Amino acid sequence: QVCPMFLGWWLWAASEDLRCFDDGVREREKCCGVGWPHHPEGCEPYWGALFSYQYCCWAQSECFSWGVHLGDDPSLPDPVFARSGLECRHMCQAQRECVAWSWVAPWHEDEAMRFACWRYPEGITQPPGVAEAGAGKGMVSGTRHCPPGHAETLQGLYADSVDLSGTTGAVTDAQYGLMAAEQAAAALRKLGWAVIRGALSPQEVQQVAPAVRAAADALQQGDPEGVGNRGPRRYSFGSASKTHHMVHVPEWLQLLQNEPVMRVLRRVFWQEGPVAEDVDVLGAALGPDEAHPNFTAVGGGGDFVLGNTDTTQWLHVDLPRMEMYDKLQPPPSIGVNFALEPVSCENGAMRLLSGSHEIIYQMDAVAPHTERVLVEKLGMQRVFICPLEPGDVLLRDLRVWHAGSPNLLPNSRVLPNTEFLSSWYADLTTGEEDHLAPRAAVPAELWEGLGPE
Repeated sequence: QVCPMFLGWWLWAASEDLRCFDDGVREREKCCGVGWPHHPEGCEPYWGALFSYQYCCWAQSECFSWGVHLGDDPSLPDPVFARSGLECRHMCQAQRECVAWSWVAPWHEDEAMRFACWRYPEGITQPPGVAEAGAGKGMVSGTRHCPPGHAETLQGLYADSVDLSGTTGAVTDAQYGLMAAEQAAAALRKLGWAVIRGALSPQEVQQVAPAVRAAADALQQGDPEGVGNRGPRRYSFGSASKTHHMVHVPEWLQLLQNEPVMRVLRRVFWQEGPVAEDVDVLGAALGPDEAHPNFTAVGGGGDFVLGNTDTTQWLHVDLPRMEMYDKLQPPPSIGVNFALEPVSCENGAMRLLSGSHEIIYQMDAVAPHTERVLVEKLGMQRVFICPLEPGDVLLRDLRVWHAGSPNLLPNSRVLPNTEFLSSWYADLTTGEEDHLAPRAAVPAELWEGLGPE
């Protein structure tokens, strides 16, 4: 039921149902995007286009009204280019004032209209779901949010959830030193995540924050439409970098060497033997074989979401390989997010399912409008990682199901991160095209200044 698509790092392929294309309104080309049949290798997987069964096959879908165009009023903004109706809806969601959209397919009889995407700042006159077959071949329209009831969907995200104040054992404070490291490591193993308060000093926050903000500003300036690269109005720093990482920026490299975090990682990734602590060179306390941790620092990036963003991400995981479930411990990968500004529960806080690192990800069950039912079925606790203060860090097993939530405040929310792989998982991905596969990411002049660990 899913045509070939590209979503983040996931590339899925499934057979097509030829019954989707038998009534003259919907055609095979629509399901597969602009590439079919013109692309020599078949269905070209376009960025940001989730070609679903409902989009391709439902004549009376509640989300997509084929054969309907909502009008071309001269007062409307000029249409923009879009490669599919799904991308047109994405571009509607990127604009705060857009409430509906219309798109013209590449087989429309008027060549000048093909690929045009209209975004409407006022209510539509004809809602999706009322088109008759053949009414307007090559046109499709829809509303900003679908399925209907987006407000109820957002309320459902917060229902039966807790913030950090409602959790037990997952939050500690860097001032407790080795005790904090032990507690955070235990939480990572059991829950798949942990928070350390004050892992960055105020001085470190002041050093790092301007560089991260500058990177966010550069991305936003290059994308005035707010299309994003991780969903409408959402951005991944790493996905915008040729190396998949930001550690060529000295301030990001500084985050990679945070000592409260390293104390936790040594415990989580250590398979056997004692842990060396509080020494400048690990080998000073242990022999060279014992002192070598079983993990690799691969880099870091993070994300940010613009203010007044009413969309939400689907629950997802950050690793693309089923081998991530080969071992429960040590985990295949850990990501560490750093709060440089206050993060409230209203400005795009991450939400996650505690303990979900132990179960296989279910892509067909994680849509936001069905998330509450899923959480109840799994019997897991949904946690919003908020509030966070500058200097707090979130450590997360990258198998944990998580998502970015709506940012209902006017200011953007920024969370840079660092990323680490267990040696057993790094060996699987070295030389591969995986986003987190070990690769050169640090310039030589910065590499030479790193500590021995």
